[in-house]
Amino acid sequence: MSEKNEPVFENEEFLILLQKYERMRSSKSAAFFDVEEFEQIIDYYLDEFQYDNAAEAARLGSAQHPASVEIKYKVVHVYLEQGMGKQALEMLEYIPTWEHSNAEFYYLKGTAQCVTGRISDAEKSFDLGLSISAEDPFEALLNIAIAFENARQYSHAIKYLKKAHEISPEYLSVIYDLGYFHERIDKYNRSIEYYQEYLDHDPFSENVWYNLGVAYFKLEQPLKAIEAYDYSLALNPDYASAYFNKANTYASMGKYQLAIEAISEFLDIEPENTQALVFLGDAYEQSGQLKKALKVYKKIIEIDNTESEGWFGAGMVQYQLNNYDESAIYLLKALEFDNQNTDYWINLAYVYEESGRKEEALKCFAQTVKIDKTDKEGWNALAALLIEMNNVSEALVVLNGALVVFPDDETLMTRMAECHFRLGQKAEGLKLLEKAMKKDPKVVVEFLMNMEDQVLDAVTKKLISKYKK
Repeated sequence: MSEKNEPVFENEEFLILLQKYERMRSSKSAAFFDVEEFEQIIDYYLDEFQYDNAAEAARLGSAQHPASVEIKYKVVHVYLEQGMGKQALEMLEYIPTWEHSNAEFYYLKGTAQCVTGRISDAEKSFDLGLSISAEDPFEALLNIAIAFENARQYSHAIKYLKKAHEISPEYLSVIYDLGYFHERIDKYNRSIEYYQEYLDHDPFSENVWYNLGVAYFKLEQPLKAIEAYDYSLALNPDYASAYFNKANTYASMGKYQLAIEAISEFLDIEPENTQALVFLGDAYEQSGQLKKALKVYKKIIEIDNTESEGWFGAGMVQYQLNNYDESAIYLLKALEFDNQNTDYWINLAYVYEESGRKEEALKCFAQTVKIDKTDKEGWNALAALLIEMNNVSEALVVLNGALVVFPDDETLMTRMAECHFRLGQKAEGLKLLEKAMKKDPKVVVEFLMNMEDQVLDAVTKKLISKYKK
């Protein structure tokens, strides 16, 4: 609720007015309210987020005072709060032309244009409103920035916030928003400058220290990010998100034991947060502590047996422990809860492949590329297994399908060249191999590795020597 309206809505006179209005509504009787009273009632409902009641009050106000410009403006406000930009613009058409010298008209028009995606027009409307207003523009600049923020037009919001910052350089919420909006458009250095400016005024803001850590992390300055998170935690030892981000930063540096310590502190605050437990399990995996990782993943399943990441994590640990049958059971369970996850399908395929269940592995690789045709690893793995099983013609069909998605991929062309050589189609194979080696000579290494069981003739060897470095 705004500071301006709060005292009005709390006083006894307004409460009597509201009771009178609501009795009229409930009894469906007739009662008269003047324009100012309707304005107060509509504002009250808007501030209480009761948009349907605000809309009804605006409709009744319009019926009692059809010529009232003030009520028309309130109708526009109601439409805007409901995200109905088109209707707000249509209502503004009914505002008399003499109101076109009123800055509020252009502020509302600009906001409606933001809602409807007409960003350039909105900027023109806002600038016109600012140019004709005789009032201090500071509040208007803040509201304009909010309109652009709601439209996710952060660069435009920054333009007006900078003007507000010039008027009131120590207004902290403006400095904060300048830091945050620069972060949203990936200008992290500028974001950091504003966050540091904020901290010059108020060094005890845990949220700004936290945001500073995020910006440093995005700039790949992990030590500064951790330092910022530590300041945030010094101010608020229960700031769970700071522990999480600190753990993630350590993990990005490969410092898994420190990541484990940080995420464990998060879990002291939120012991059953499955996202954090998944992170902890992965950190244990990355640091080679597989039994501890398995214990964590089983805990996730105990907390929520529909959490697919718990089943998947346990399956991957069992895979690393060479417990293929156990691994397959866990991975199949993960797929029960998320059967469109290609990571689950491809890793189940690898489990089946390792355990000699190649037909089942083929089905899983095929499902991977069926779900996501851009999964190049899936295409390669499917073709490689078909070749290994001497189904070279089928592998060629698969690779043709893959090259539809990746027409210039040298690794797929090399694999296809291998298929042609194995089928005795030397000319086609040479053509594809040369095309692949022109793009990347290093593909010849894999080609030779895969063709160790084949005798290459002099022409092929000559082509390879031409590109081999």
